[in-house]
Amino acid sequence: MAKGFFRWIMVMLLPLILAGLHLSVVQSQQGSRGVFRNREPNVHVPNLYADKLTLKITVVNLPGANDPRSYSECSYQVFFVPEDKYYEALQALPGGAQNLAPAQFPGRMLIAEGTIKKNVLTTIGERTFTRSVPFKAKIPDAQQTKFARLMFSYAVKIFDGKLNRAVYRSGVFLNFPFDDSSNQSSAWRRETLYLNFLVTDGGELYRSQWARKDGDTSWDR
Repeated sequence: MAKGFFRWIMVMLLPLILAGLHLSVVQSQQGSRGVFRNREPNVHVPNLYADKLTLKITVVNLPGANDPRSYSECSYQVFFVPEDKYYEALQALPGGAQNLAPAQFPGRMLIAEGTIKKNVLTTIGERTFTRSVPFKAKIPDAQQTKFARLMFSYAVKIFDGKLNRAVYRSGVFLNFPFDDSSNQSSAWRRETLYLNFLVTDGGELYRSQWARKDGDTSWDR
Protein backbone atom coordinates (compact mmCIF):
# COMPACT_ATOMS: atom_id res chain seq x y z
CA MET A 1 0.00 0.00 0.00
CA ALA A 2 2.73 2.47 1.05
CA LYS A 3 4.88 1.43 -1.93
CA GLY A 4 1.97 2.00 -4.33
CA PHE A 5 1.21 5.38 -2.81
CA PHE A 6 4.87 6.43 -3.12
CA ARG A 7 4.89 5.38 -6.81
CA TRP A 8 1.73 7.41 -7.43
CA ILE A 9 3.29 10.48 -5.75
CA MET A 10 6.40 10.20 -7.96
CA VAL A 11 4.30 9.87 -11.13
CA MET A 12 2.37 12.99 -10.22
CA LEU A 13 5.36 15.09 -9.13
CA LEU A 14 8.03 14.04 -11.64
CA PRO A 15 6.79 16.35 -14.44
CA LEU A 16 6.75 19.28 -12.00
CA ILE A 17 10.25 18.45 -10.75
CA LEU A 18 11.61 18.26 -14.30
CA ALA A 19 9.85 21.48 -15.27
CA GLY A 20 11.37 23.22 -12.27
CA LEU A 21 14.84 22.00 -13.20
CA HIS A 22 14.37 23.17 -16.79
CA LEU A 23 13.18 26.59 -15.62
CA SER A 24 16.17 27.04 -13.32
CA VAL A 25 18.58 26.17 -16.15
CA VAL A 26 16.86 28.58 -18.55
CA GLN A 27 16.87 31.37 -15.96
CA SER A 28 20.55 30.73 -15.25
CA GLN A 29 21.40 30.86 -18.95
CA GLN A 30 19.37 34.01 -19.48
CA GLY A 31 20.96 35.64 -16.46
CA SER A 32 24.48 34.96 -17.71
CA ARG A 33 23.66 36.28 -21.19
CA GLY A 34 21.74 39.39 -20.18
CA VAL A 35 23.57 40.51 -17.07
CA PHE A 36 25.28 43.51 -18.66
CA ARG A 37 21.97 45.03 -19.73
CA ASN A 38 20.43 44.85 -16.27
CA ARG A 39 19.37 48.42 -15.48
CA GLU A 40 21.72 50.09 -13.02
CA PRO A 41 20.95 53.83 -12.87
CA ASN A 42 23.75 56.34 -13.38
CA VAL A 43 26.68 53.92 -13.45
CA HIS A 44 29.73 55.92 -14.53
CA VAL A 45 31.54 53.98 -17.32
CA PRO A 46 33.88 56.37 -19.20
CA ASN A 47 35.90 53.34 -20.36
CA LEU A 48 32.91 52.34 -22.54
CA TYR A 49 32.86 55.62 -24.46
CA ALA A 50 34.93 55.60 -27.65
CA ASP A 51 37.11 58.58 -28.48
CA LYS A 52 35.68 58.52 -32.02
CA LEU A 53 32.63 57.05 -33.71
CA THR A 54 32.73 55.76 -37.26
CA LEU A 55 29.48 56.19 -39.19
CA LYS A 56 29.05 53.63 -41.95
CA ILE A 57 26.03 54.08 -44.23
CA THR A 58 25.61 51.50 -47.00
CA VAL A 59 23.14 50.75 -49.77
CA VAL A 60 23.84 47.03 -49.62
CA ASN A 61 22.17 46.21 -52.92
CA LEU A 62 19.51 47.32 -55.38
CA PRO A 63 18.22 45.91 -58.68
CA GLY A 64 19.47 48.91 -60.68
CA ALA A 65 22.99 49.05 -59.27
CA ASN A 66 24.43 49.05 -62.81
CA ASP A 67 21.90 51.51 -64.19
CA PRO A 68 23.47 54.98 -64.61
CA ARG A 69 20.15 56.61 -63.66
CA SER A 70 20.25 55.12 -60.15
CA TYR A 71 21.24 57.35 -57.24
CA SER A 72 20.86 57.64 -53.47
CA GLU A 73 20.43 60.53 -51.06
CA CYS A 74 20.60 60.31 -47.29
CA SER A 75 20.43 62.95 -44.56
CA TYR A 76 21.50 61.87 -41.09
CA GLN A 77 21.93 63.14 -37.56
CA VAL A 78 23.62 61.40 -34.64
CA PHE A 79 22.68 62.50 -31.13
CA PHE A 80 23.75 61.59 -27.62
CA VAL A 81 20.89 61.37 -25.13
CA PRO A 82 21.98 61.50 -21.46
CA GLU A 83 20.55 58.70 -19.36
CA ASP A 84 18.30 60.89 -17.20
CA LYS A 85 16.97 62.81 -20.22
CA TYR A 86 16.31 59.57 -22.09
CA TYR A 87 14.12 58.11 -19.36
CA GLU A 88 12.36 61.42 -18.77
CA ALA A 89 11.48 61.49 -22.47
CA LEU A 90 10.20 57.90 -22.35
CA GLN A 91 7.90 58.80 -19.47
CA ALA A 92 6.49 61.71 -21.48
CA LEU A 93 5.75 59.68 -24.61
CA PRO A 94 2.09 58.83 -25.29
CA GLY A 95 1.10 55.20 -25.02
CA GLY A 96 0.93 52.84 -27.97
CA ALA A 97 3.19 52.08 -30.90
CA GLN A 98 4.73 55.08 -32.64
CA ASN A 99 7.63 56.20 -34.78
CA LEU A 100 10.17 57.99 -32.63
CA ALA A 101 11.62 61.36 -33.64
CA PRO A 102 14.58 63.33 -32.22
CA ALA A 103 12.24 66.17 -31.15
CA GLN A 104 10.71 63.81 -28.58
CA PHE A 105 14.04 63.76 -26.70
CA PRO A 106 14.65 67.39 -25.65
CA GLY A 107 17.87 66.61 -23.78
CA ARG A 108 19.67 65.30 -26.87
CA MET A 109 23.12 66.58 -27.90
CA LEU A 110 24.13 66.70 -31.56
CA ILE A 111 27.25 64.67 -32.35
CA ALA A 112 27.23 64.74 -36.17
CA GLU A 113 25.00 65.54 -39.13
CA GLY A 114 25.28 65.61 -42.88
CA THR A 115 23.79 64.83 -46.27
CA ILE A 116 25.14 62.32 -48.79
CA LYS A 117 24.33 61.98 -52.47
CA LYS A 118 25.79 59.19 -54.57
CA ASN A 119 25.26 59.17 -58.33
CA VAL A 120 27.26 56.00 -59.01
CA LEU A 121 26.05 52.83 -57.26
CA THR A 122 27.75 50.10 -59.28
CA THR A 123 29.91 48.56 -56.53
CA ILE A 124 29.30 48.26 -52.82
CA GLY A 125 32.32 50.48 -52.26
CA GLU A 126 30.60 53.19 -54.29
CA ARG A 127 27.43 52.62 -52.29
CA THR A 128 29.17 53.02 -48.90
CA PHE A 129 29.75 56.24 -46.98
CA THR A 130 32.16 56.31 -44.02
CA ARG A 131 32.86 59.18 -41.65
CA SER A 132 34.78 59.37 -38.37
CA VAL A 133 33.58 61.91 -35.78
CA PRO A 134 34.81 62.87 -32.27
CA PHE A 135 32.60 61.45 -29.54
CA LYS A 136 33.90 61.09 -25.98
CA ALA A 137 35.34 64.62 -25.76
CA LYS A 138 31.88 66.03 -26.57
CA ILE A 139 30.19 64.28 -23.63
CA PRO A 140 30.49 65.76 -20.11
CA ASP A 141 32.25 63.25 -17.86
CA ALA A 142 29.32 62.99 -15.44
CA GLN A 143 27.02 61.97 -18.31
CA GLN A 144 29.20 59.10 -19.50
CA THR A 145 26.92 56.52 -17.91
CA LYS A 146 25.97 52.99 -18.84
CA PHE A 147 22.37 53.53 -19.94
CA ALA A 148 22.61 56.72 -21.94
CA ARG A 149 21.74 56.33 -25.62
CA LEU A 150 23.06 57.09 -29.08
CA MET A 151 20.35 58.14 -31.52
CA PHE A 152 20.88 57.68 -35.28
CA SER A 153 18.21 59.62 -37.20
CA TYR A 154 17.97 59.37 -40.99
CA ALA A 155 15.92 60.14 -44.09
CA VAL A 156 16.85 58.26 -47.27
CA LYS A 157 15.74 58.35 -50.90
CA ILE A 158 16.95 55.76 -53.40
CA PHE A 159 16.04 55.99 -57.06
CA ASP A 160 16.41 52.67 -58.85
CA GLY A 161 16.87 53.10 -62.61
CA LYS A 162 15.96 49.51 -63.41
CA LEU A 163 12.68 49.75 -61.49
CA ASN A 164 12.24 53.36 -62.63
CA ARG A 165 10.99 54.39 -59.22
CA ALA A 166 12.14 56.06 -56.03
CA VAL A 167 11.76 54.57 -52.55
CA TYR A 168 11.86 56.53 -49.30
CA ARG A 169 12.38 55.76 -45.63
CA SER A 170 13.00 57.77 -42.48
CA GLY A 171 13.37 56.76 -38.87
CA VAL A 172 15.50 56.50 -35.77
CA PHE A 173 17.77 53.84 -34.32
CA LEU A 174 18.71 53.86 -30.62
CA ASN A 175 21.89 52.24 -29.33
CA PHE A 176 23.79 51.86 -26.09
CA PRO A 177 27.21 53.54 -26.04
CA PHE A 178 28.66 50.06 -25.51
CA ASP A 179 28.65 47.02 -27.78
CA ASP A 180 27.74 43.70 -26.15
CA SER A 181 26.64 41.87 -29.30
CA SER A 182 29.26 39.12 -28.95
CA ASN A 183 28.99 38.49 -25.21
CA GLN A 184 26.22 39.96 -23.11
CA SER A 185 28.03 39.28 -19.82
CA SER A 186 30.61 41.91 -20.77
CA ALA A 187 30.95 44.75 -23.25
CA TRP A 188 33.32 47.03 -25.08
CA ARG A 189 33.02 50.58 -26.31
CA ARG A 190 30.91 51.01 -29.44
CA GLU A 191 33.17 52.36 -32.17
CA THR A 192 30.99 52.03 -35.29
CA LEU A 193 27.37 52.90 -36.03
CA TYR A 194 25.98 51.05 -39.05
CA LEU A 195 23.05 52.06 -41.22
CA ASN A 196 22.22 49.62 -44.02
CA PHE A 197 19.61 49.78 -46.79
CA LEU A 198 18.43 47.22 -49.33
CA VAL A 199 16.05 47.67 -52.27
CA THR A 200 14.32 44.44 -53.28
CA ASP A 201 13.30 43.39 -56.78
CA GLY A 202 9.76 44.34 -55.80
CA GLY A 203 10.77 47.87 -54.85
CA GLU A 204 10.62 47.44 -51.07
CA LEU A 205 13.19 49.27 -48.95
CA TYR A 206 14.61 47.45 -45.94
CA ARG A 207 16.92 48.84 -43.25
CA SER A 208 19.14 47.40 -40.53
CA GLN A 209 22.01 48.22 -38.19
CA TRP A 210 23.80 44.91 -38.51
CA ALA A 211 27.58 45.05 -38.47
CA ARG A 212 28.88 44.29 -41.96
CA LYS A 213 32.21 43.29 -43.41
CA ASP A 214 33.55 45.36 -46.28
CA GLY A 215 32.29 44.06 -49.62
CA ASP A 216 29.43 41.99 -48.15
CA THR A 217 26.32 42.37 -50.33
CA SER A 218 24.22 39.70 -48.58
CA TRP A 219 21.32 40.73 -46.38
CA ASP A 220 21.13 37.70 -44.08
CA ARG A 221 22.67 38.44 -40.73
